[in-house]
Amino acid sequence: MFSKLIFSRLNIKKSELHQPRSLWSTFKNAFLRQKNLKKFWARLDKSAYTDDLIKTTDLFLNSESYKWTSKFWRHLIINHYNHIKNTSSDDPLNAIAMTDYAGFTYVDEYSIEKSDKNINKKINFSADIFNKHPHLTLMRSIHYNIILLLIYHTIKDKKIFGNYDQLNKNIYLEYNPKIKIDNKLITQHMLISLLEYEKISILTKNKKENLHILELGAGYGRTANIFLSLMNNCKYVIADLPPALHFSKNNLKKFFPNKKITTAFEVNDEEKIKSMLAENDVLFIFPHQIKLFKNKTFDAAIAIGVLNEMEKKMIKKYMGMFEVVSKSLYFKVWENSGLPYSFYKYYSVHNKSDYFIKNIWKEHFKNRCILPSNVFELGYEFK
Repeated sequence: MFSKLIFSRLNIKKSELHQPRSLWSTFKNAFLRQKNLKKFWARLDKSAYTDDLIKTTDLFLNSESYKWTSKFWRHLIINHYNHIKNTSSDDPLNAIAMTDYAGFTYVDEYSIEKSDKNINKKINFSADIFNKHPHLTLMRSIHYNIILLLIYHTIKDKKIFGNYDQLNKNIYLEYNPKIKIDNKLITQHMLISLLEYEKISILTKNKKENLHILELGAGYGRTANIFLSLMNNCKYVIADLPPALHFSKNNLKKFFPNKKITTAFEVNDEEKIKSMLAENDVLFIFPHQIKLFKNKTFDAAIAIGVLNEMEKKMIKKYMGMFEVVSKSLYFKVWENSGLPYSFYKYYSVHNKSDYFIKNIWKEHFKNRCILPSNVFELGYEFK
């Protein structure tokens, strides 16, 4: 499963992933620590999982996409399955979403040091910043609320916020902590998704209908939600891994009951996958199936918080596929990233070769995000 640029993942802070480690610790994590997902799955008591999730996982483990996952993501997938099995919640996927996709739940120098140039600092604190959210401590709830207020007061006067009433807000309100501001229920991911949509619209030349979008790593479906809410006749393809596929698919079916949503995990034919996309609104695939699509099928490819969590050879592979199947690319990464469970693999957003960005691609924007300030969003048009 790929992340959605989360800021609280199984109690691991992103800033902690960048801390210097000893040579022995780094070597041990990279070469000695085992993250054998297939062995884990074979031994796992699967009584806590649905038949659909079991089947999807079996298909993934025997697919080409399994070989494309980094040790870091195999580690996270194992944690997620254990979390589902051990949770006492009536909705274990909701519990994962709350802990794994909560949003920006801490404030430190590393993540906010350059935000003073990006945010509206004249803030009316009309909301209850002490509102405690489920699955978050009081301190993390306060941090979450403050950051939400900062983002809100930066976006509220922008044209893009005019889409608030049209937006299907249920998925954000259920899977992301909310507070009421100006008589509106707001979440971090709701606002962040609107800001991302604003930028992606530049790449798609503000096309209003018949938009074709490919997203790599959809999390619980927050980005897909905004396109399905605001666009007419939008075709949306999600390439991801279980268990994310399981609950993002269920979420979109729940919140968009009139949309045709299906999976194509066992399809290996270009014409078949083309016809399935034509017949449905949302299509779920494994990442290796991206290469089945024809030249320039998509108006935009989206990769939010996923590329910096891959081995370099996989970044190169995805960039190559994006260039073939899409007209443009929107992606978000940390300004500087270190790949966990690797032997000193670092990426910089300022080094094009780290992300295999070609000079012939037209750069439409490369911006530091409002918050956290150590995240960049980039947009390219393929030639």
